[in-house]
Amino acid sequence: MTKVRKPIKERKEEIFWIIVDIISEHGFICVSTVEIAKRLGVSQPAIYKYFPNKEEIIVYFLDNLKEILSDIVTNAKKGKTTEEKLSLLYKHHLELIEKTKILPRVVFSDEIYLDGSKKRKKLKEVITSYKKKIKKIIEDGIKKGDIKDLDPDIIVRIFIGSILSTSLDWMLNGMNYSLVEQRDKLMEFLKETIFVKKN
Repeated sequence: MTKVRKPIKERKEEIFWIIVDIISEHGFICVSTVEIAKRLGVSQPAIYKYFPNKEEIIVYFLDNLKEILSDIVTNAKKGKTTEEKLSLLYKHHLELIEKTKILPRVVFSDEIYLDGSKKRKKLKEVITSYKKKIKKIIEDGIKKGDIKDLDPDIIVRIFIGSILSTSLDWMLNGMNYSLVEQRDKLMEFLKETIFVKKN
């Protein structure tokens, strides 16, 4: 009986989620064609059909991460008010971290920063794209009078920084509480610092 080969798109998506699992368990350092092949149940050379080397595997992973973050912003834009949009952004971003445990490991990975490679450029592209989309929500909020007339770039840094620091604290404490439940505390902080107080 011959094995039916999976379509390339389906196989690559499967590989993406395997990479997520490897990063979640051990960090980028353990992402390799050998480990991916083992988890897929195929030979190592079979992985080379999709990716010529480890760097291309990581670039592929980051491309997919960019799409996931873009989807988070698209879903957040469904909120009626600026506050709802930012609350949804927090919720979906924290859900992603809680589910996969990868984002803090990606952002703080030596594997990406230690050379001037495509990986670092790709991560910069992912973060820059995400920041621009959040900035647009902030700018719209300033125009509507929901948010104080502050530098939108600084507000975006505060927003993303609050996610990273909350995630880091969560990981340092053994991930033994719901990260998503921290959303209300983060939103209270934003209300006190960047939102216009309405009577």
